[in-house]
Amino acid sequence: MTLYKLNITLYSLIFILSVCGNSLVIITLIRNKKMRTITNLFLVNLAISDLMLSVLCMPFSLVATTLLRNFIFGEAMCVIIRYFQAVSVGVSCYTLVAISLERYYAICEPLRSRRWQTLSHARRMLIGIWASVLTVMSPIAMFHRVIKIQTGGQACREVWPEILLRFKIDVMYSILLAVILLLLPLLTMGSFYSLVAKKLWMVSTQMEAPSDTTSRERFIRQTPLLNERGESTQSMTLDGNRTNHDPSSRKRVIRMLVVVVLQYFLCWAPLTLLNSWEAFDFRSVFYYISPLTKSFILLLAYTSSCIHQITYCFMSRSFRRGFQENVRCSKPLPTRHQSFTAIRW
Repeated sequence: MTLYKLNITLYSLIFILSVCGNSLVIITLIRNKKMRTITNLFLVNLAISDLMLSVLCMPFSLVATTLLRNFIFGEAMCVIIRYFQAVSVGVSCYTLVAISLERYYAICEPLRSRRWQTLSHARRMLIGIWASVLTVMSPIAMFHRVIKIQTGGQACREVWPEILLRFKIDVMYSILLAVILLLLPLLTMGSFYSLVAKKLWMVSTQMEAPSDTTSRERFIRQTPLLNERGESTQSMTLDGNRTNHDPSSRKRVIRMLVVVVLQYFLCWAPLTLLNSWEAFDFRSVFYYISPLTKSFILLLAYTSSCIHQITYCFMSRSFRRGFQENVRCSKPLPTRHQSFTAIRW
């Protein structure tokens, strides 16, 4: 009984954090015109998909999986919950991939990034992400049904047509989802962030190494500044100040990039692997995985809907300034640099 209470408490806590955190991110970034950058546009999209995940999925999953062990919400909600859960996961996933791509070009290829990294291009990328994910996840909406189960209750399950089952289309589709939602994003983000980390490590090493003043100043002018979220701040003046190129700050950015990849893997790998297992042998999953265990695995996945905001937004001083401005309904707090998107270390 204690585990059930803990599960309900954790669901409630993560739901509140996700709804409040994502709502604050959306309001802050939309209302503050100075924060309408490419990265922040991606973060708004990430907050929208995470908010959708928490509102449309978490309460229903808690009631159906843990409390009642019976899906009582009807056929329409079965389709809506499962489909938009998959859509929100896919959109969040590839928004994170887009952020990793944007940071790679901004830090490792700054000259090339200036030609194509614009708000209009970012909007087209997001439209492409939504359109692709809505299409790829459409079988989930087509083949989910409310069925009777052995306990006498109901469950929301995938029911594929017999003709497709003969060719193992359901198994192939589950493998496809595992690849596009776990393997491919991890490889992509890992590759881009590894190159970024390598670049930042070389920069910090070069800054620590002794060299003549002329070479050092030339190196500094060619090195992008970073804010606390690891974003390049090319719009700022590269004046060669030592504080702006502090090697320890770049190492902190490297650690943050590692955390981003690890938290995605830890949140979504268990659920993705469980779904793939169910596609191959549903009966063994039912035998070995209890409803409470599955509920905790779902909870771990839902945790991603609130930790993104902590990692990308609330750890950022520029975001906190923008948030305080909106909450107080006052003028921006005075700072040395009048830029919300290019904060020096």
